[in-house]
Amino acid sequence: MEKIQVNISTQSARQHAIIARHSNEEQGLSGKRLLLLHGAGVPGELTWTYLANYLRGWDELLIPDIAGMGKSQFLANPAPRLEDFTQQIEELLYALDWHEFDVCGYSFGGMIAHQLLSKTFNTELCFLIEPAMLFSSDQQLIIRKADDYLTVSDQVLANPDDSQPYLDFLNSVSPQRLSNPQIDRLTVDRLKQNSRGFAHALRSVSQALLNHQVEFGQWVAPTSGISFAGELSPASMHGRHRLLAEQSADWQFVAVPGADHSLVFTKPRFIAKAMSQLRQSTL
Repeated sequence: MEKIQVNISTQSARQHAIIARHSNEEQGLSGKRLLLLHGAGVPGELTWTYLANYLRGWDELLIPDIAGMGKSQFLANPAPRLEDFTQQIEELLYALDWHEFDVCGYSFGGMIAHQLLSKTFNTELCFLIEPAMLFSSDQQLIIRKADDYLTVSDQVLANPDDSQPYLDFLNSVSPQRLSNPQIDRLTVDRLKQNSRGFAHALRSVSQALLNHQVEFGQWVAPTSGISFAGELSPASMHGRHRLLAEQSADWQFVAVPGADHSLVFTKPRFIAKAMSQLRQSTL
């Protein structure tokens, strides 16, 4: 796989991304492109490297760093909202002349993917991996989750070296994860490397959940696609994903065996296979 580094400035941000291209021998020419949006705290290449290697059906993969995480930074925005992160990605897409593409968003990145679906881009397929807005259909649970994220954000901004808020975040998104202190320490260390970006991303998610809880609880997918949730993730999340699949015209829900919220890191081959099968079935 060939990887091209992209470093450009747009209206709101200094942008870093990777464009990954399979060789013709690996892939064949489909003319399809895929945008991959990472979650809060861990930048693009680190999030998607393994999964990207297993994907088939796309000629190009665009893997940006969302501002504050990795090498992308807002030029002047001390308190970004979700719309600002979405605008950053829009600016990158226009600068690179990406108007037709599929999109895959993980966790926080899933909320940006959701917003991009309402823009003027031509998106055929959407893949959502435990997006933050599909935690539950219950508005009270959504509000409680928003409060959890806001608390973690405030604590990280106040003391970014304290490990406890990051562990509280892991306990919130993966309450039934298998206990492994070594993996928890590694995850916390990764999040600490982009502590302010992580905190701002969580704050923007909290604000969006509080402001759009009804919309998120009733959202129906406007495109074909798949949403993924770990088998060990909360039942409320599974229920919301199943409801989305039932109410949307052409949508699937896949529960990933033995996985929690870290599924993009622990089950990349499984997720990539399901994504590739859907993409190749439409070619």
